Amino acid sequence: MGRNTCANDTVCFNLEGGYDCRCPHGRNCTGDCILDNKVKHNRQIWVLDNDRCSVCSCQTGQVMCRRMVCDCENPTADLFCCPECDPRLSSQCLHQNGLLTYGSGESWVENCQQCQCLQGQVDCWPLSCPPVDCEFTVVPEGECCARCIIDPCQADTIRNDITKTCTDEHGIQRFSGSSWVKHGTECTLCQCKNGHICCSVDPMCL
Repeated sequence: MGRNTCANDTVCFNLEGGYDCRCPHGRNCTGDCILDNKVKHNRQIWVLDNDRCSVCSCQTGQVMCRRMVCDCENPTADLFCCPECDPRLSSQCLHQNGLLTYGSGESWVENCQQCQCLQGQVDCWPLSCPPVDCEFTVVPEGECCARCIIDPCQADTIRNDITKTCTDEHGIQRFSGSSWVKHGTECTLCQCKNGHICCSVDPMCL
């Protein structure tokens, strides 16, 4: 595909999921790499121009990049790439409850959000949940991610199927997802959930 980093004195040999830089028989190859039209010598190590936290090396024609390894014992550690090595009190963060403190680079979960302390600033984002492939799901109390359940009346969310209708007490066909007040009551709300009728009393109505 023309994306290899093999130098001109080697031949790119296609492999499943990757490639190899091979030296033609009878030749003595350098093992250098070509990256962005620039030559990187074999075993040369450098930091990416657009990401100072990534370290790359040329290994027999192939460029290998990885995240910088943080050594907090090293006084010259880059605090931008290694915030966990920042010992300054000004870089610590206060937990939302006001009782705990976190050092720069530390993470925690609060209200179903993943939070991290970065040089005195707290950054939070929604917690990543594994996908669930089922008709009825619920998020149990005290948890953050949905689980599959069998009972539709306990479900928080359903995958509505308009072909699965319900018949109410008057014989009226109701589509899945529709809701109505049960006849003869003022406070009982019913909902059609994929062919199942689920009714509950609204305590605020009583």
